[in-house]
Amino acid sequence: MKKKLISVFMSLIIGIFVLTGCNAGSIEGTWVLYEEIEPSGNKLSQSDLEELGISETYVIKGDEVNYTCEMKLLKKPVEIPFILEDLGNNQYNFKMDGGFVFASPTVKGDTMTYEVGEEGNTSTMIFKKQK
Repeated sequence: MKKKLISVFMSLIIGIFVLTGCNAGSIEGTWVLYEEIEPSGNKLSQSDLEELGISETYVIKGDEVNYTCEMKLLKKPVEIPFILEDLGNNQYNFKMDGGFVFASPTVKGDTMTYEVGEEGNTSTMIFKKQK
């Protein structure tokens, strides 16, 4: 009886780890701006962004994306809700209510990247997932 109980308990623990691991590559969670690569190739690290007073965060749950941007120049944070569109292969769109695509990120592990700007003059935004 004791061996069966231990066996069932171990099976439950293993099952929990397996289910938890399945969410590791998920876009759901909180993403914080980690680095920005400007069109010139200049890299702004997280500490550079902090010095400039720039903070960008995405909180993603289900098909809801909540974006917050804080800057020294702004009196209060800018908050924008988006709708998540899953394109497959870890590629997504963040869309506004009218269908406008704000960003098209790609997720690889705990890193989310996308480009902003006009063609030929884009910056790469790199976000890290908070644990």
